[in-house]
Amino acid sequence: MSDDECMEFHRVTLEDRDRIVRCLEHNPYMNCDYSFGNLYNWGFYYKTEVSFHKGMMVVRFESEEGQRPAYLMPIPESSDLPEERVAEVLEDMELSMLSNGHPLTIMAVSAEGVDFLRKTYPELLHVLSSRDYSDYVYLRERLATLSGKKLQKRRNHVNRFRKQYPDYQYEEISDANVEECYQLEREWYDQSAQSSDITEERRMVETALREYKEIGLMGGAIRAEGKIIAFSLGMAINPDCFGVHIEKADPSIDGAFAIMTQEFAKHIPEQYTYVNREEDLGVEGLRRAKLALRPVKILDKHTVMMTYDPEGECR
Repeated sequence: MSDDECMEFHRVTLEDRDRIVRCLEHNPYMNCDYSFGNLYNWGFYYKTEVSFHKGMMVVRFESEEGQRPAYLMPIPESSDLPEERVAEVLEDMELSMLSNGHPLTIMAVSAEGVDFLRKTYPELLHVLSSRDYSDYVYLRERLATLSGKKLQKRRNHVNRFRKQYPDYQYEEISDANVEECYQLEREWYDQSAQSSDITEERRMVETALREYKEIGLMGGAIRAEGKIIAFSLGMAINPDCFGVHIEKADPSIDGAFAIMTQEFAKHIPEQYTYVNREEDLGVEGLRRAKLALRPVKILDKHTVMMTYDPEGECR
């Protein structure tokens, strides 16, 4: 591999924020995985790295099994990059993986990405999908208004909450209330069934709360009877889609999640038509709750691997 084909990777840090955010202004995908908030907050778990290569942002991380590295589809740093450049960078990604004894593996690939890869590598792809990892995408305005017959039950939850807590307040997360959000997270964690996944998620949430300003996260909280009972944090994925990465609420308070979802959607800037509320991970109750909010799109994400011929060559 020649010098200009080599991709130099480094772990995603706060110093990468501005450049990654600028790249996301040209991001054609709505996957939650691209948000700087997710790349940084989950970096400890996936060992997430980034390379700015030939005018494109390339993200590499460890697959969940930890057996091999994987990539996201590369995205351009500017709007005038030719489509051929994507194919060049994909080839460099492929060569990098092969030099380390692995086939090229790209995860969280949307349907548009799969189509592009099929054109670039016809008959050389193995595509895997899992409904558990599909993102739920909603219209921001519909989440904010809860309009329409299909959201009547959700409106009922919100109305009961407002009736019971008429003096509730929505607050932006700030230095004045972030410690109370920490406390709610600790209480939620203590009441949860302990598992490695929950523990890792707790570490992610605490990183987000501790460094919300430096990361650039937008956060909101609900205060009722003098206490923070719910909070949410998120960040842009692309110019049209905002990602809600974290939402926690006191499960003993009826309507706490519903009011948090609606109020946060009201405060997301109107430039965002869509809101991505991420996957359900196959959790039955979470799937029901996400479907009940009536997504405008269930964004399937695929794992794409290069296939080999009998001689072990990729083409």
